[in-house]
This record gives sequence, C-alpha cells and structure tokens, in this order.
Amino acid sequence: MCTDGRRCEHCPARRIAAGPKAIAEALPALGTVVAVTANDAALLSHTGEYLEPSFPGEALSCDDEYIALRLNPALVRDAFLAPRALTMVGETGTHRAYLTPLTDRLTVSALELAPAADPEAFPVTDWTDISWRDTDQLTHLDALTPGRYRVLPFTGARKIDSGVVPHLLAHLVDVDMPFTIAVPGGGCVQLHRGHAAMVEQAGAHIAVIFGASRYAMDPVFIAESWVTQAHGTQGVTSSVELYDHSHRCVTTVTQTGPITDRLHRAWEHMVASLPGAD
Repeated sequence: MCTDGRRCEHCPARRIAAGPKAIAEALPALGTVVAVTANDAALLSHTGEYLEPSFPGEALSCDDEYIALRLNPALVRDAFLAPRALTMVGETGTHRAYLTPLTDRLTVSALELAPAADPEAFPVTDWTDISWRDTDQLTHLDALTPGRYRVLPFTGARKIDSGVVPHLLAHLVDVDMPFTIAVPGGGCVQLHRGHAAMVEQAGAHIAVIFGASRYAMDPVFIAESWVTQAHGTQGVTSSVELYDHSHRCVTTVTQTGPITDRLHRAWEHMVASLPGAD
C-alpha cells in the first residue's frame, strides 16, 4: 500500500497498527532523522532530532535546534513504515521521518510491532461555533482546517497580495528578524522558529534556508494570502497565512514564544504595511 492510500503491488511501505500517540512517543527516540512535512504547495524539512511532540491544548515547543511537531490524532488517517521512512498521512499532505544511519533501528522495529491502541478522542475545532477574537495562537495552529477559510471574511482578517510574500520572506532575512514558520500536513503541523540565513529563488520556487531547516514554497499553488490575528505571548499577534486553490492553509508565518515587546511591535508594523489584494 503506497502512502497516498492507493494499492501498489511492489511498494515496500507497510501500514502499521501503532496509533498517533504511540508514534509521537517514539519520535524523540528515533535519533537523527530528516523530518519533512509537505502539502500541495509547501514543505518544511529539518535534519536533527525531535522534541517531544505536543497535542492540541498542550504548550507550544519550538526552537531552531530540534524538530518541532504538533500532532492532532483526529487528523491522522494512516501511518506507514518503509525501509527508509516513517510516514503519517492525513486528508491533506504527509509528515515523513526519513531514516538515517544515526537513527535508532530498535525504535523503528518497536513501532513496527506495536499493537493498535484504543482510539482517543481529540475534537476537531468547528470554526463556525468559536469566537475568533477569543482564541489564542495554539487554537489556530491545531486547527488549520478548510473550515477556517470559510469564516475568514467575518473575523476581521485582511486579504493581502500573495505576490508580496516572497518579498516579506526576503525582508525578514535582510533585517535579521527571527520568526516562526508552520507547515501543516499528515495530521501534523511542523514548526521552525529562529533567524533565517538566506532566501533562494529558482524559477518560481522560493526557499528559505535556516541552519538545519529549509522551507520551500511554490507560488503557483498559492491562491490567496490573509493576515489574521490571535492572542500570543505579547498580546494580539498577526499571522500571514497562505491558502491553496482548494482553500486549505498551507503555511503560516508568525511570531511565537517569548518575544520582546520591541520585536512584537516591529513585526506588527511590518505585517500592517503589506498591501491588500486587488
């Protein structure tokens, strides 16, 4: 069975019985991997070791050294193990841990043999029943579902010109401003927070290079971009959200964690200056 859910006679990937929580508990024990979360428009990769993944409602763990992952078991459809990768599949996108020579093979074997766990309920946020202004950043990161798009125009969100996003990323590098980038896929959201070293452009593709992490995006697949606001550590904090042609959020760029008031004000000023969509 291939990781897109279609039958493939010669595919080495095998569906495993271990549930999302068992997989999450095992990820930090894997050692060094290349973690890649991808959807139709963007991907975020990081070579290193996992922090302990967090679940909806739990505190955010994110930095520039370790792989940061938020996992919503309600959005994970399947999990597969192949000789070179562990994959979680969601309704949209995948999260893969590519195995390296430094990966702990005993942990991989234990996952392969782990029994199925009893399902645990993690409700999916219904954005039609929530007061957007009363939510915090974690609520948003844990529920980057198509339902969010349908309520965006009624929340005070501002639609911006998607063509300015590559320039925003380049400007963040030029002024050496740390930021958080989040990419959903496979029932997970992978995050990276820190200073970016450079921005590369090859044809239409945009890549942001951090230390051991890399973000890539294809603007062709970005249909709309919106500025939203939610409560963060320094009060109401803006995020730039990118949506594909199916109205799914594929990237969020924002500020998270313990930031200074000066950084918060500089970020808000920068986002407020982004031109609106025609």
